[in-house]
Amino acid sequence: MPWLSIVIVNWEAPEHLRVCLASLRTEPLGDVEIIVVDNGSRDDSLAVARRACPQAILLALPTNAGFAEGCNRGIATARGTWILTLNNDATVRPGCLESLRAAVAAAPADVGMLQPRVALAGRPRLNSTGVVIHRDGAAHDRDFDAPLDARREADEILCITAGAGLYRRAMLDATRVGGTWFDPTYYMYFEDVDLGWRCRLAGWRATYVPTAEVDHAFQASSRRRARHFVTTHCMRNRVRTLLKNASWRMILRSLPRSASDLLWLLQHAGGRALADWLAAVRDGVRHRPAVTRLLRLDRRAVERRWILP
Repeated sequence: MPWLSIVIVNWEAPEHLRVCLASLRTEPLGDVEIIVVDNGSRDDSLAVARRACPQAILLALPTNAGFAEGCNRGIATARGTWILTLNNDATVRPGCLESLRAAVAAAPADVGMLQPRVALAGRPRLNSTGVVIHRDGAAHDRDFDAPLDARREADEILCITAGAGLYRRAMLDATRVGGTWFDPTYYMYFEDVDLGWRCRLAGWRATYVPTAEVDHAFQASSRRRARHFVTTHCMRNRVRTLLKNASWRMILRSLPRSASDLLWLLQHAGGRALADWLAAVRDGVRHRPAVTRLLRLDRRAVERRWILP
């Protein structure tokens, strides 16, 4: 059984995928499996993947199921005791997997998430050293655009980014909601915040591993989307995440932000975006009891420790 399964979700980005897979060739892969989930690409992505990494397991989906469901398909196939989700526009630096393996060996039993140090590709700036959440439910990458040397020490974090994040398989299986690991209704954005927050509530911890280095071409896929694609997905998935994971006190405090988001959607994104936002509200309320059943820690206690102003 491999110690690690690397899950890479791709949609019509063959050159990014080729570079991503090429970076893995510098790593020791004897007991590592690579799974490429292609989201219905109409280009030569699959052929590129076969040439770049013949040993990879290729899963070709008929349509674009989104990043969250793409990850789920890869995890369902994976045999590793740890799962590394890696964006197709990310590359690992030499020694990254060995650093993660050392961190796995040293990790206490309640550590279920490990965060590599993610830099912005081609710039001396950081992309992510983990995920932070604010009291209005907004979330972002810790240290985004900070100087490259800003965070060189390992520390405990709230949770990790799925763009380059290592998950303990036992944790993933213990915290499934609705039969899935990542919530497929998110499509993309906030799915890792939702999962990480849920795992925190279930008693799992996360650690930042600065010696495991990844470069990321930030939002390379999203820039090919419609003008408000990122904003509309973040707005609806923020409220979905809050309703599933936050205390009612935090949800009430976030109402001004939610009202502002709803007004923006009405003004800029049209009726479909509003319908999707309302569906997110329904989904969050529907899944909240399942998250509550997983609780090992009090929601308010987690918020006092980890939620930022």
